[in-house]
Amino acid sequence: MEAAFFDLDKTLLLGSSLFPLAREMYRQKYFTVGDLARLGTDQIRYRLIGTEAEGPMERARAASLEAIRGRRREEVIGVGRAVAREELVPRIYPQAVELLQRHKRAGREVYIASSSPEDYIALLAEELAIDGVVGTRAEVVDDRYTGNLEGPMVHGPEKAARVKELAAERGIDLNRSWAYSDSVNDVPLLELVGNPVAMNPDHQLLTMARKHGWQVLDFRTARRRTMVASAAGVGGAAAATVGYALGYAIGRRRASRNWEDTVKALAGG
Repeated sequence: MEAAFFDLDKTLLLGSSLFPLAREMYRQKYFTVGDLARLGTDQIRYRLIGTEAEGPMERARAASLEAIRGRRREEVIGVGRAVAREELVPRIYPQAVELLQRHKRAGREVYIASSSPEDYIALLAEELAIDGVVGTRAEVVDDRYTGNLEGPMVHGPEKAARVKELAAERGIDLNRSWAYSDSVNDVPLLELVGNPVAMNPDHQLLTMARKHGWQVLDFRTARRRTMVASAAGVGGAAAATVGYALGYAIGRRRASRNWEDTVKALAGG
């Protein structure tokens, strides 16, 4: 069996998957204003710098775990479900959705592998109708979160280790499988598979991908053009839709060589 593993933040979607959840948790009185302000600052920094820093990641982890301590798992999942459906799915790059579907049509299993909470990204996987997730696990005892982690965060080498473990369980041939990430932190995962792809890469990963001859996909140009077109489209929904289509088409033409390579490779299995 073959599979495709996708990082989430800045690979499949713009920015962080955690901040929309934190915002909703604030509305539900899980977080204080101070918690939200700190997470918001980290989110802005993350989008500007484009790389994952240990300090902000640790703050987000600690704040999230403290917020759910003692709460029932079903209650927290209920909060996350609406966020996944209403805020994450619309922010996924349309080309990425097409790519997920192509892998599924080729008979491959498709997974999201992220440092975000596993219970949370599992909800996104349900919305996308993919096979599953590899994420950071929060400890649950008697159906309540304890405020501790079950194992380490799924980040860097740990993410690669968890994917390798899943592959052994599912009988997945990693040499014939695919991995996609934007971050140099995921080099251990990319090196684990036979088909590594730098997707919307940061500068360090782009440099490494060029050095090793890895495929590069960049959907950010289309997204930026879409955002500009949407902002200018004050004439209503129709104008916004046309702007989106134009932005998407222009971005696709600029990335056509890499995209065509991907389609050919996928079609060839």
